[in-house]
Amino acid sequence: MYARTKTFTNKDGSQRTYIQIVESVRENDKVRQKVVLNLGRIEDLQEGSLDRLVASLVKFSKKKWIQAEAEKLMVHSAREWGPDLIFRHLWEQLGLHSIFKSHFSKAHVSFHLAEAVYAMVLNRISDPLSKRGVIKWIDEVYRPSFLDLLPNHFYRSLDLLSENKDSIELDLFERTKNLFDLEVDMVFWDTTSTYFEGKEPDGLASYSYSKVSVKRAVTLSISGGSI
Repeated sequence: MYARTKTFTNKDGSQRTYIQIVESVRENDKVRQKVVLNLGRIEDLQEGSLDRLVASLVKFSKKKWIQAEAEKLMVHSAREWGPDLIFRHLWEQLGLHSIFKSHFSKAHVSFHLAEAVYAMVLNRISDPLSKRGVIKWIDEVYRPSFLDLLPNHFYRSLDLLSENKDSIELDLFERTKNLFDLEVDMVFWDTTSTYFEGKEPDGLASYSYSKVSVKRAVTLSISGGSI
């Protein structure tokens, strides 16, 4: 069985169309369509009764019912959960959220600025993009607080990071030292590669490779090893 339309022309030239349920039957070796049911005029049925009829009939069809139910489960868009679940835990363990909030406390949107920094770090770990790219990327991550972030939060947070760089690094160093129970005696670090042009100062330079990384040390070290 299937549905078909049947159109009739009125005396005034206007037309009316009906929906019929028909089935093909064979009579005297010929196939013809037998009307099983007249549903009514299509204009009237399209007001809503046809949709209700179709919906009520679907539940009697095993295949179509399953397809209809499956449509309700279709995922048209999805956001990433994994990166935030893992790295937010590490972020909190290092105390970074409280560190940034305290240094951004003078800004009335300190929470949003701290979240902007976290968003940029999370993006750098999972899918490095430009700052403009990060602003679009946060829509792909499931973290409700990201929904309130605006472009100016990212750029303002970069300004504050630059202004508070030294104190943030010290706070992070202290937090890491306490977290891992470290006793620090010596720390090594690399200075920026440098070179001289022209006559070198006496006793401070000599011929070597074009770039020389100079290592210096201060009176600090970690017991059991060095960093």
